[in-house]
Amino acid sequence: MKKTAIGIILMFVLGASLYLFYLLGGFNEILVFKKDYGNIELVGIQYKGTPQNDLLRQSFLEMERLQKSHEGAVIHTIYQVEPAGKLDTLEVFIGIEKKFLFTAEKDKAILSLDASSAVVAEINANRWVMPGPKKVKTRIKDFAIKNQLPEPNLFIDQILGPESIRVIGIYQLDEE
Repeated sequence: MKKTAIGIILMFVLGASLYLFYLLGGFNEILVFKKDYGNIELVGIQYKGTPQNDLLRQSFLEMERLQKSHEGAVIHTIYQVEPAGKLDTLEVFIGIEKKFLFTAEKDKAILSLDASSAVVAEINANRWVMPGPKKVKTRIKDFAIKNQLPEPNLFIDQILGPESIRVIGIYQLDEE
């Protein structure tokens, strides 16, 4: 009797978990396609430090303020160095497209990127069930190889909303 009750409870918990995963978008497919964005010019903040530094949070808040004051603008992030842990160094660019700024922003970095042969991945899911960055990058690279495109080595994350992200993979020559 106890084994049957435990089995029923386990099946119910498993079923409820799978249903919740489904409701949050955990089974949504990562859409990957090629798109010509032309030249993307970004204006923003280049941050280098630890992920827990308050300056990182302030940088995101400042760019979010700019983004909200310009209708249609979305925040772009480019992680040049991703940390392995909380105390490791992180290097990230946080910005919005230059075309949304009508006045020059002081103390902001400008990036100009060739995205004429970009491979794009769109993800729509709750952040708790969203696929990790490695999985998304692997999908983008696999698509590029399969379609005989240059293999992306730079990934631009566009934060479209709380449950929607677009990752633009581009190939950029190393500037040394």
